Amino acid sequence: MLKRINVKLYAVLFCLMLLAASAFSQKLDKEFKSFYKGFQRNVEADRIDEIKQVMCFPFQTIYWIDDLNTLSEEEKSDGLIDAQEFEQYRASIFNEDVKRIVAVRDAEQVQQIDVASSGDYYKRLANLIDPGSTLLELYCQYGENSTVGDDYFAFVFGKIKGEYRILSYYTNTRIKE
Repeated sequence: MLKRINVKLYAVLFCLMLLAASAFSQKLDKEFKSFYKGFQRNVEADRIDEIKQVMCFPFQTIYWIDDLNTLSEEEKSDGLIDAQEFEQYRASIFNEDVKRIVAVRDAEQVQQIDVASSGDYYKRLANLIDPGSTLLELYCQYGENSTVGDDYFAFVFGKIKGEYRILSYYTNTRIKE
């Protein structure tokens, strides 16, 4: 009897998880999906000047976790690059791994960030976006030969003045020393 209840409970939880995933997928509006497809095409084709037009400057290039990374305000600011500095770092941000992986990641793999339960990093980015809109993140972990590894990168997107923008990029190595 107890085993049957556990199986039913598992089935109900599994269905709820699928519904939640489906609901999030539906929340990705057509506008974001169109933006993301353009982002993919531009990354894959190395049209960095096109991408630059939808980036939000200053652009954050480091990530921190409250209580784990005790970065000063100055260190957090060191990760910001302006539009002119971007030229110096563009090849590091849009490297071969990023081009290869972004090309095959669907918009449905982009995750919504729960800003209320997130740390300072996401809260700062959320201050940039339109009220009532959400932060979205493409997080990609990879290794050699398409295996899961220790390398990763992420792009965070948000709506500013009604249009989607790329707000930040981070990886396991610092872009700006």
